[in-house]
Amino acid sequence: MSKRFKGKRCAYCAEREAVTGDHVFAREFFLVSERANLPQAPICDECNNRKSKLEHYLTTVLPFGGQHPTSLENLESMVPKRLRKNAKLHRELAAGQQRVLTQTGGACQHIVTIPLDGPRLDELFAMIARGLIWYHWQIYLEKNYAVQTHSVTRFGERFFDEHLFKLNARNRVRGNLGDGAFTYEGAQAVDDSGITIWRFDIYGGLVSCEDPTAPETMGSQIVVITAPEAAFQAKAE
Repeated sequence: MSKRFKGKRCAYCAEREAVTGDHVFAREFFLVSERANLPQAPICDECNNRKSKLEHYLTTVLPFGGQHPTSLENLESMVPKRLRKNAKLHRELAAGQQRVLTQTGGACQHIVTIPLDGPRLDELFAMIARGLIWYHWQIYLEKNYAVQTHSVTRFGERFFDEHLFKLNARNRVRGNLGDGAFTYEGAQAVDDSGITIWRFDIYGGLVSCEDPTAPETMGSQIVVITAPEAAFQAKAE
């Protein structure tokens, strides 16, 4: 283990002792030439195993919806190798593939869609947010804090920008990884360092939707909010 992480708690569970350093964004999301200087955080065995499973799935699936040159090259050169090693996932994607007619910019066109396991996407980006909070500010989210992840539409992007990202912040950070393959922005609340908001653009704007025939359900950004559990419960009530 690197001396940097020796004796640290895991950034993801904030409970167990770390056994190694983890790339907050998996190296496999990026081309080999673009993997230098990725953010790292301490991780325990249990979180490492869980995060690796999520990454194996999502590094295979997400390039299909990307608009960045990296996603196309990843799709052509790396995704086929991953699918050959995971016949079950290959069958699932092939069985769920659909050709649908959608309307974009006033024009109708046929597009091919594949299924995406939204809960796995949400879980990984909840972990990524925890890792970035440690990487940028050396803060652990303790047990009484929760994480909410949202795949947002264009309307949702404007809402979060106006109502949350423009608020006063103790700290703000930005990241650009793989020459724009992944970008992110984070802000930390003035009065509670564990209250944060993050937005992620994946592969130049990941095209995902609830219904391919309904353009209003399409989104390209992921927003993650961390806060005390009590704050989320009060909002739900």
